[in-house]
Amino acid sequence: MTNLRLRASSALLAVTLMIGVGATACSSSSGSSSAATKSGSGSGATTDKVDIKNFSFKPQSVTAKVGTAVTWTMQDSGTTHTVTATDGSFDSKELSSVGKTFAFTFAKAGTYTYKCSIHNSMTGTVVVQ
Repeated sequence: MTNLRLRASSALLAVTLMIGVGATACSSSSGSSSAATKSGSGSGATTDKVDIKNFSFKPQSVTAKVGTAVTWTMQDSGTTHTVTATDGSFDSKELSSVGKTFAFTFAKAGTYTYKCSIHNSMTGTVVVQ
């Protein structure tokens, strides 16, 4: 009888843990669908802010809703960067000091690629939904 209770308790504990892990995973993924999230890992992260740091755009790819202003903030000292759309729809001109920002409001859905016109290896994408 004790052995049966032990097995039942173990099974109940395992199911409880699986439900808890599943609920945590679901709440984490549903929380990332907002266009106002302020952080991202760089692979399609939902955000409205991008840092220009260590000769790269972080995150490299962002998602925003139509009408959202995305703001890029210069974090590299001793150099100059730009945020320039490859289709010419926006251009920050030169951002040459730490803390300088450039914002652009995306009025139309689509995928916008951009780069630093000074350092062509620096690229990024904004997906507007």
